[in-house]
Amino acid sequence: MIQAWRRISVREQRLLQVLGAFLLAVVAFSLIWQPNRQRLETVERQYQRQAELAAQMQRASPRNHVPADSGQPLSLRISESAAAAGLEIRQMDSDSDLLRLTLNGNAQPLIQWLDVMERNGVALQSLTLEKRDDVLEAQLVLR
Repeated sequence: MIQAWRRISVREQRLLQVLGAFLLAVVAFSLIWQPNRQRLETVERQYQRQAELAAQMQRASPRNHVPADSGQPLSLRISESAAAAGLEIRQMDSDSDLLRLTLNGNAQPLIQWLDVMERNGVALQSLTLEKRDDVLEAQLVLR
């Protein structure tokens, strides 16, 4: 092999060396750089999906959190949290430990508000929902 290498001209030796370097670069690109780049793109796509899911979870989680052990009367907690959620209280009556309530608002904030109230320990004894024009009317009995 060494004798065959010495028999070819210096110009052909240099051309073969350049060709060898080029082939080495192509192999290195194909076996090292390209797969790493593809893995990086896959990880970036997964990260973007995770970020989108996190943003959706953030939007879906209740924003108007009122602590259950605030020491305030139930009627005051309900009134403050409903106003913060953009809901309109139409009527509120209190009988011993029950609170009868009628309120209006858009569907999504109303449902989120109900979820927050239940998570904060307010027991929902009964619920009636009715669509009135472009708002939802809820009649509740809370404990």
